[in-house]
Amino acid sequence: MTISNFDKRLLIEQIRYMETQQTLACDAEEEAPDLSMYHDFEDRLWKRTQCLVEQHDLSAVLGRAARLSRYVKTVAFILAASLGALGIVYAVTDSHTINIYWLLLVLLGFNFISMILWLTGISLNMEALTSGMLARLTSWLPAHLENKNSTGNAGSTQADRAWLACNFSGAVGKWQFSKITHQLWLFYLITGLVFLVLLLMVRQYDFVWGTTLLSDTAFLKLTDILSTPLEVLGFATPSAEQVQDTRIGVLQTGVSALTVEHRNHWAQFLLGALLCFGIAPRIMLWGWSALMCANARRAFVLDFYLPYYIRLRQRLMPLASHGQIVDADTSSPALSETPAIKPVAHTLPTETQWVAVELGNNISWPPESVSSANDLGEVIDRESLTRILRHLQSNECPVIAVAVSSARFPDRGVQRTIASLTSSCTQAWLVLLHKHEDQPVSDKRMAAWYRLAEACDVPADHLISLSVT
Repeated sequence: MTISNFDKRLLIEQIRYMETQQTLACDAEEEAPDLSMYHDFEDRLWKRTQCLVEQHDLSAVLGRAARLSRYVKTVAFILAASLGALGIVYAVTDSHTINIYWLLLVLLGFNFISMILWLTGISLNMEALTSGMLARLTSWLPAHLENKNSTGNAGSTQADRAWLACNFSGAVGKWQFSKITHQLWLFYLITGLVFLVLLLMVRQYDFVWGTTLLSDTAFLKLTDILSTPLEVLGFATPSAEQVQDTRIGVLQTGVSALTVEHRNHWAQFLLGALLCFGIAPRIMLWGWSALMCANARRAFVLDFYLPYYIRLRQRLMPLASHGQIVDADTSSPALSETPAIKPVAHTLPTETQWVAVELGNNISWPPESVSSANDLGEVIDRESLTRILRHLQSNECPVIAVAVSSARFPDRGVQRTIASLTSSCTQAWLVLLHKHEDQPVSDKRMAAWYRLAEACDVPADHLISLSVT
């Protein structure tokens, strides 16, 4: 069975949440040759996740939140359908009379207000208006059940929280809530429509309307506006005389004098209004939300700059495994000596331009793996920085690799320099240079370099290490 990238990343995040409570042993981490075939860090994470799920039998734990969510949504849909049926029953004032505009207000009025609030929330990115009360309930109830089960397995609770965080937060959460909101309203409206059709099929009703504050002209105009699209769709609608005749108290003989044509036109008007102004817009908004939710799920990415992933990167793809840089140069690249793990080759595009930033005297520039044609020089002062920036601005350089010494601690000065060098390029790499005899980079310093890369818009996978002589 194929699994989407979102579901893979969701499982990886669930494992991350679980490991905040207790680190899980994974046999795959001991199998270096097996993991070395996956050059991408995320592929290695997925391989590790599969190993953990199988080794610790986590399938039921990781799927609990999804099962709870389906249960809560089912309950919410049943509740929405029940409210739609009760709305129809409540709007029918007695056994033989239907108040036309009161029924439309019950079924369409609050639905229309909800759509306006949702559209406002989407336009202004206001989470409270976008999610909706019933949709928020589907997220709150599983979290409430987790809190009640807090005395149980802490790992399963963390897995549930990870599932909720991925599905009901950020862009995915916004459109997920929107999709659920429209589904709930569709259940409400469709159930109301079905009950109304059933009532009209088995019982004879008279249709009336009345007002205390508004004039009759307002209802005549409203009926005419609502009837325009219904007539285009083929529904029979009441005429102005029929509208006036159904006002409460107009006829001394009562509304029982309504003809079969009157009742038929009003029945089609009500059914057409529900379909045209209630159900059809909700279906379109639901389809749009489902499409945007699918796009958001495809765009969902893991935050590889988190300390958890930084530590895992050092274990699964340690500095020594980043030691080979492959580009257009025919000279043999400098390889780090790590017999335990096979080096992973990071292939940089042929047009990659190299710049060094304040390497000091203990590292010579450029290394053997960088050709002179691709070398822009080393930034050692303001003049050299200005010269290189002018070259980058005057010549199109889509890919740039900035080399720094791993022995130094990243500070604001080097961050500003790297940011200025990478600002005009479409793809940037950050290369940490180190000598064979240097001490390994500490976790704290490595985390600082990853945060610097994040601040300079350098992807986490583009932070690599190169051993030089």
